[in-house]
Amino acid sequence: MTLPQDKHLSELHESEERFRSLTELSADGYWEQDEQLRFSAFWNTSSREIEPRRAEQLLGKTRWELEHINLSEADWAAHRALLEARQPFRDLELCRYDAAGRKVWVRVSGQPIFNAAGVFKGYRGITRNITERRRAEELRELEHAVTRILAESDSAPATLRKVIRAVCETEGWDCGRYFRVDEPAGVLRFADGWSVQDPAVERFVALSREIVYRPGAGLSGLAWQTGETLWATNVGNDPRSSKGAAKIGLREIGLHGAFVFPIASDGRTIGVLNFASRRAREPEPQLLQAIAVIGGQIGQFLQRRQADEQRRVLEEQLRQAQKMQAMGTLATGIAHEFNNALRAILANVELARMDVGPEHPARESIEEIDKASRRATEIVQRILAFARPQTPQRRWLALDEVVRDAARLLRVTLPGGTELVVECNPGTPAVLADPTQIHQLLVNLCTNAWQAMQGRPGRIAVKLSGITPEAAAMHAVDGLQPRGFARLSVSDSGTGIDPRIRERIFEPFFSTKSAGEGTGLGLAVVHGIVQAHEGAIEVQSEPRKGTTFHILLPAAEPPAERHRHVLFLDDSEALVSAMVRMLSRSGYRVSGHTLPEQALEAVRAAPQAYDLVVSDCFMPGLSGLDVAREVSRIRPDLPVVIFSGHVDAELQRKARELGVREVVNKLDPQEELLRVTARLTGN
Repeated sequence: MTLPQDKHLSELHESEERFRSLTELSADGYWEQDEQLRFSAFWNTSSREIEPRRAEQLLGKTRWELEHINLSEADWAAHRALLEARQPFRDLELCRYDAAGRKVWVRVSGQPIFNAAGVFKGYRGITRNITERRRAEELRELEHAVTRILAESDSAPATLRKVIRAVCETEGWDCGRYFRVDEPAGVLRFADGWSVQDPAVERFVALSREIVYRPGAGLSGLAWQTGETLWATNVGNDPRSSKGAAKIGLREIGLHGAFVFPIASDGRTIGVLNFASRRAREPEPQLLQAIAVIGGQIGQFLQRRQADEQRRVLEEQLRQAQKMQAMGTLATGIAHEFNNALRAILANVELARMDVGPEHPARESIEEIDKASRRATEIVQRILAFARPQTPQRRWLALDEVVRDAARLLRVTLPGGTELVVECNPGTPAVLADPTQIHQLLVNLCTNAWQAMQGRPGRIAVKLSGITPEAAAMHAVDGLQPRGFARLSVSDSGTGIDPRIRERIFEPFFSTKSAGEGTGLGLAVVHGIVQAHEGAIEVQSEPRKGTTFHILLPAAEPPAERHRHVLFLDDSEALVSAMVRMLSRSGYRVSGHTLPEQALEAVRAAPQAYDLVVSDCFMPGLSGLDVAREVSRIRPDLPVVIFSGHVDAELQRKARELGVREVVNKLDPQEELLRVTARLTGN
């Protein structure tokens, strides 16, 4: 016979079994809390939220004692007030990191429990895992945020910082760094970064500025080389990690997790984004998919910005070229008019000298007029040199010779109290340069330096040194290929350059000096000389501390020791004999010919053996122009000079059309032919 009490217990047991079987079929987790709101029981520990290990961590703790990343202290205070009022709550969303470093989102609902006497016994509730939906929402919002940032920003560095910050804050990474591809040097260099407000992490990002990755080196170099996104759960144990960078990360912030993805534009990698965390992180497919989209957006943005910047630079160069052309035209006209007036003044000065004796009272004034006029003539020549720049007469040159010569001149011209220090490094490579122009460059820079000291005692340092190709690769200069350089540096202890005018210092006639204290052409001439020598100028200046100009000139190999070979052609045997002797005495190897056909046959037989062809114009049979045309067919780069006793505009025009380098009149002094020969043979 079954007692009613036994029947009731049996029904209760069956009810509990039904509840347990249903909860085990559910994806949700069920829990209870005691009167102190500590977790006391769980059901369905197969749930993704309440697995056995997680349940053990929760037992005996309140919900706010656990690490959640989405609620503030104020949020928890409001939740506790609700519980203390014994009110039910619904749809409380919580986010945490699991053991693999991935985000887990849950939605929690609960209601208070009272016994038959109405005494509060705790809470009972349900926990539902909503990670998949919330992660999709988060990553979609991240993509939209990046789109907004890229659409609203103009500056590439500021934009990259904002994007890096958005990714770090959304995904819980401690810092992010962007490394750009330096194509001339063949390395990755730090460009920008962002970190959480933590001194150690900020120091780690600052130290990253010194890190350079080569293709395949470290996670960043490998992502650059392969074009693939890479993930490291623990960089300290990952063989792909850069040992130096990983060591810095472990030492500074306890770096563990990292992921790196390349930024591509037009099918080539232009940079790499590297995110790091102090938490070990496992790869997350959803994040990797979102990052692929974000990487594409960044690549398109940088490509647009690069195109905009190139267009801006070209427009600025065009404006500058137009301005320089206009100024050059104006300067040429003024210089020619001024030159005519100066010639008249100097001629009259010479006549005045003849008219008065050395002891005449006016003699001193005449000499002063002469000195002032000649200084004005030099200024006119500098204006013409700027307005009509000539090709420098470049030769293989050891710069220390020029530097020491210029220093000797400067020491006697610099004012008292100005110390000139010269240091020539013996390892400085030679260059291809015009010694006269380099001398002018150095004098202009030193003159500019002592003027910057405004009459106060000071120091000018001239230093000559070399930059190896390896160092040049790490010392990128716009417009120069990484190769060896000679560096000529001129430093002063003057007032420095105001940053507001720094971009204008190489403009002709621009000067900060008072009227009468300068022409404003010194640095413009320096700039023109450096450009003509295919070099570059770097300026370092700090107000009230001084300025340094670095002139970089490409290194040159010493020329091979050989005599330049000149072929001389004229139908006059006497002239051929005389010119062969004259050119030979000047150090040339000379082959003389009186018949054009013989001369052309010699060139055909050994076209590379000759450095210059000098030909008469009017000869029986083939003319000098015919010879020039045929030489051009045989060897287009072999220079030809027409040496004629009758030079007119028509001959000049025809010679230019055929590519003849020079037309020299036989009536000119012989030095003219020697000068042209030296220039065209590079002797």
